[in-house]
Amino acid sequence: MKKILVTIVLAWIPLLAIQAKPLDLSKVSRDANWLMHMDFDAMRKSEIGSFMLESMEKMPEAVERMEKMKKKYGVDVDEFSYLTMSGTGEQHKGIAIMKGGVDTDMLVDLVKSQDSVEVSRIGKQKVYSSDRGRHSMAFAPLNKGVIVGGPDADYVSEGIDLAKGKAPSYKGHDLLDVLAGQMDKPGFLFFADVKGAAKNNELDPRAMLMLEKVKAGGMAVGDDGGSISFVAVMEATDEETCKQVEAMVRGGMAMLDMRKAQDKRLEKVLDGHSIKRDGKMLWVKMKFSVEAIMDHLEREMRKAA
Repeated sequence: MKKILVTIVLAWIPLLAIQAKPLDLSKVSRDANWLMHMDFDAMRKSEIGSFMLESMEKMPEAVERMEKMKKKYGVDVDEFSYLTMSGTGEQHKGIAIMKGGVDTDMLVDLVKSQDSVEVSRIGKQKVYSSDRGRHSMAFAPLNKGVIVGGPDADYVSEGIDLAKGKAPSYKGHDLLDVLAGQMDKPGFLFFADVKGAAKNNELDPRAMLMLEKVKAGGMAVGDDGGSISFVAVMEATDEETCKQVEAMVRGGMAMLDMRKAQDKRLEKVLDGHSIKRDGKMLWVKMKFSVEAIMDHLEREMRKAA
C-alpha cells in the first residue's frame, strides 16, 4: 500500500497544474527575478487529475491521512485553488500568495497556540510572525481563503497589496512570453531572470561561473492533447555557450533513447522529445502519454491490493 501511495504522489507532482488559467502577473512582485505559478483548480478537471483523485479515494490509507490533515490542521487538498510565488533572488526570501485548501480560522488558532508566534498589524490586517527555526517566516490570512506569506512583515505587506491589486506589479519578460507561448495551456510555470537573481544571491564561485553564461530560463508543464508536455527554454549570454548546452542535452536525450529501446514501460510513457536552438536560445520539449501513466498506476494499484 505504501508503495502505490508513493507512486501516486510522485505522479501527482508534475500534474498539479495541468490546463491552468493564465498566470496573473498582477500577483507577482514588481522587483521579481523569479516566479512560480501553479493552478490546482483545473487539475481536478483534467482526465488524469480526475483519475488520480478517484484512485486515492479507493485507498483507505490515503483517505485516512487526508482526513487527519483536514481535522487537525484544516488542510483540504481538494480545495486548493492556486499558488503564486516570486522573489528577487535573495536566499529564503520571497512572496507567496495562495488561495484555498486551508481553513484560515484553524490555522490562526494553531499558530496562536505557539509561544514563538508574534502578532502585529498592517492596517486592519493581522500578521503572524515567527523567528524560530532556521528561517523567519510570516503570513496573513485575507478574505476568501487567501493567504499571503513571506519571511517577514515587510514582504507580507507587499504581498497583501499585490493580492488586493494595490501594488505596482511585475511588467513581464520577453523570455517569459516565449515560454508561455510554447503550449496552449501552461499549468505549472517557473521562470528566472538568472542574471538579475544572481546579483541578489551569494553563490558558490563555481556555480556563479556557470550562471554567468545564462541570461534567463524557465520551464512549463501543460496538457497537450492526450499528452503531458514539459518545455524548457534557456537564453544564454552567447551563441557558443548555447551550442555547448545543446550538445550536452542532445547527449542526454540520446542516452534516453537507448534506454527507451530496452524498456517497454518507458517506451509507452515517453511520447517523444525535440531540441531546437536559434542563436542564443535553446528549446527542449518532452511529451508523456497520459494513457500510459494511468495504465501504470492502475497496474501498481492491482499489485498492492
